[in-house]
Amino acid sequence: MSKSARKPNKPVKTRPGRTGLSRPRLIDEALELLQESGLAGLSTRRLAERLKVQSPALYWHVRGKDELLQLVADAICAQMVLPAKARSPRERLEAIAHEYRRVLTAYRDAPRLFAEQPPVGPNRIKLYDAAVGALLDEGFPAADAIAMATFYRHYLLGMIIEEVRDQQPGHIEAPFSAFALGVELTRLGKAASEFPNLAGAADLLTHMSPKKLFAMGLKVLLDGLQAHLNP
Repeated sequence: MSKSARKPNKPVKTRPGRTGLSRPRLIDEALELLQESGLAGLSTRRLAERLKVQSPALYWHVRGKDELLQLVADAICAQMVLPAKARSPRERLEAIAHEYRRVLTAYRDAPRLFAEQPPVGPNRIKLYDAAVGALLDEGFPAADAIAMATFYRHYLLGMIIEEVRDQQPGHIEAPFSAFALGVELTRLGKAASEFPNLAGAADLLTHMSPKKLFAMGLKVLLDGLQAHLNP
């Protein structure tokens, strides 16, 4: 596991099967395998090999790969520290967003895992409940709060997926797509005048901060939600 990732809180223990395995151990090993091999390498066969058991032994604790992936996603979500309810609704939504980004970027392929698996499991449902609660406290009707929380989740996950996909090796922080465009505009030199709206954009693109971009988009999103509530 990478140094940036902290071990997930252990789920509720289940009775060990004949092999002596427990669900918490299985999930911990699955997380280690995810960090080492990515989502494509997280299979029940490879997990069984890692645990030195036959694949059928895993089915004492999980019904199949989908349930395993859902448990892994929930264990990752357990690493989030949710804000205190005493904070304002907007502060809570901001804190949830930054925690979501922190945790999902700490685990290899976690954004993709969260996109592919439904938000089930106690920790993921608790997270959704916290977002809905903040929107309710902001004054949204229940139906709107649920819809807005869904939209909010889609924004966060989409931005994080793009950030992770665009990561570059080494010291370059700017997203690869932005950096590449900035380099191309610089290379074009005077010919870049064909694109007048991008005048002076090369330096901004090559030094774009994913963290600041995420925060800017979050502000626009929350400002928009507030405007929808109080037109």
